[in-house]
Amino acid sequence: MTRESTRMAAEDVRSARIQLMHFLEPQDHLGMALIHVLGPVKAYEIVAGRAPSSAELDVVREERPELSERIDEEPLQKTLYRWRQRQPLRSPLSMERTLTDRGSWLAVPEDEDWPEALAHIGERAPIGLWGRGDRAGLSTPVDTQLAVVGCRDSTNYGHEVTGHLVSAVAAEGYGILSGAAFGIDAVAHRTALATGTGAPSTIAFLACGIDRTYPRAHEELLRDIERSGLILTELNPGSSPMRHRFLQRNRLIAALSAVTLVVEARLRSGALNTARHALEMGRTVGVVPGPVFSAQSAGCHRLVSEAPVELVTSSDDLLNLLPSGEHRGTGSRHTTKAPPRDNVETELALTQMQVLVREALPARHPVPPERLCSSAGLPIRDVLATLAQLEQRDLAECRDGLWKMSTGGRA
Repeated sequence: MTRESTRMAAEDVRSARIQLMHFLEPQDHLGMALIHVLGPVKAYEIVAGRAPSSAELDVVREERPELSERIDEEPLQKTLYRWRQRQPLRSPLSMERTLTDRGSWLAVPEDEDWPEALAHIGERAPIGLWGRGDRAGLSTPVDTQLAVVGCRDSTNYGHEVTGHLVSAVAAEGYGILSGAAFGIDAVAHRTALATGTGAPSTIAFLACGIDRTYPRAHEELLRDIERSGLILTELNPGSSPMRHRFLQRNRLIAALSAVTLVVEARLRSGALNTARHALEMGRTVGVVPGPVFSAQSAGCHRLVSEAPVELVTSSDDLLNLLPSGEHRGTGSRHTTKAPPRDNVETELALTQMQVLVREALPARHPVPPERLCSSAGLPIRDVLATLAQLEQRDLAECRDGLWKMSTGGRA
């Protein structure tokens, strides 16, 4: 393949992804499966109007048997008709160049700096990400990131707690992820901008196009985030903020964070949605308790009673949930003792699959093995076999069918 043909093939993939971001919503399971199974170029051809071949449908049935009914003739024709209600973009690459000239950029899974953590959510991973700010922040390790979420109609109590906890964590060099909404999100972003020592200090995920400001009252805040942090969205320029898009972006906030902290949340809250995504990925969730009569904390209290979450009542509680390491700021005070030598030797002797599963294991509350699949990026069969191997080496322990990390270790 010549250099020119390689360049053209890469442009075809990039163009197809921009078109697919225009046609598909992330919850469109069949469309996302087509991308995953057939690749973005063939998937776009089908979404845009080309009838899929019988061979392509057979591949989809083989790879995704749970979608077989959706690609039977009648339901497939309904889906194809729905997709074709949107007209293709006239020139997606020209649109990208225009946005680049205005300070935005596009990242796709084929790029070297695509976040590795997004691969763990499989077909729910975004088709691409539009961004503003220093693109180098896109490669920031998950272990350096804390998601902070809460309700929009937050209380003074919520503001004070958020400011206290975020300032302690941001000063240690951790980045703060949130959704740039009113309430807890805004306090988290502003505190990170004021006290953060890491880069990026904060990342905001939008539920609209990168060329739009939502909410309008946060125009100055978003400008500040762009200067010392990062703004990301999986939606094409021009996309409007809609309710379902706020819920969709929550999985990305959870996926790019080592820990998700819920400060205030009503019983029906997008913050609880983010926490559930994090739990499904095997990530740690911290919850701040509130006054028993506060409706803004009712969702937090329910989460504590129903889910394997960690109660956070101080900055030390939160720092102890976060991974430690040299990536943090130079002024870091929070340190972790080096593991015993036999533990280090044991870790070095692990296979790649064992490392993936061990890293997906929670440290405290055990989880079912199915929950480890997305975090480790492995099918359930491999996860179960690897858990048995780790248990033999005292690196994992099972309690009533639920698994967690063991504190021991032997070679």
